[in-house]
Formats: sequence, C-alpha cells, structure tokens
Amino acid sequence: MAEQNRRTAEQRRAREAAQREVDRFIAYLQGLDTIDQIAHQGRSIMGMWADFEGKPPSGSGFSGFCVLADKLEKIRMRNMPAEFTRAYERLRTMAAKSPLCVEALVVDRFYRGRTKIAIDPFTEQRHEIHWNDPACAQLLGCSVKVFQRRVSKGYSQLEYRLGFREAEAA
Repeated sequence: MAEQNRRTAEQRRAREAAQREVDRFIAYLQGLDTIDQIAHQGRSIMGMWADFEGKPPSGSGFSGFCVLADKLEKIRMRNMPAEFTRAYERLRTMAAKSPLCVEALVVDRFYRGRTKIAIDPFTEQRHEIHWNDPACAQLLGCSVKVFQRRVSKGYSQLEYRLGFREAEAA
C-alpha cells in the first residue's frame, strides 16, 4: 500500500518545478507591491500645504518630485528575469480559469510551515500562529479538505502547463 503512494523521481521534479514557479510568481507580485509603496512616499502639494499650515513655502530651487518620478521609472523599467515574467503570465492565465486554486497555491507556498508571532496590545501576551493546513484554510474561508484539494488540483494544473503531465480527465 505504501509503495503506491510514493512519488517517482519524475513526479518529485515536476512538483519542485511547480513550487519554484509559484515562488517566482510571488516574487513578481512583491516587486509590483514595492513600486506602489515607493509611489506613495513622495511629497504632494496637499501634504506640503498641510505641513506649512496653508502658507506656500519659499522655494529652494530643488524639487523632490522629479527625483521620486525618476526613481519610480527606473524601478518600473528594470528588467525582471524572463522566468519571473513567464511565471507571472502562466499563473495569471491559470487564475482566469481557476482563481481558487491559484489562491490556494500562493497561500500554500507563502504561509504554510511558517510561524507568526503576535503580541496582544492589551494583555502583552505573546501568541504564536503556526501556519498549518487549518490556519491556511481559515485564511481562505474554506475547510481543510477543500484547501488540500485546491492545492493538489492547482499543482496538477501547473505541472500540466509546465509540460510535466498529460491532460487528465475531468
């Protein structure tokens, strides 16, 4: 019985390739998030107006706006490695057909197996949240079995897209 549940070397390679693909997708998304965070760091006209209590400041000849815009443009134009872009496109198109599976894959790779430590601000007690299957399922608002099914189905679909599997019957 145990022999039938063992994975072959080819199946392990396919799963590792699919996991790397999900990791690249997450890294690509985090890179996009960084651009948005930097975009909100610059000074705005309304912010300066509030800082100087409604009186426009005397100019120094320096404008921080062009520096921030230049920084953002450099980040936007940076060359992401091709495999990251391909991973993003692959999982984005996969999400168009089965968004719940892609969501489960991302939660699986990003959270599962990690521990988050939170301090209760009222009692100063330390709480550890271990991201196991029940915690990941709760995050997604589904049962543990449904989460595990979505992860399994998502990896199967991704392995097929990567060329490791043949099409399975529905």
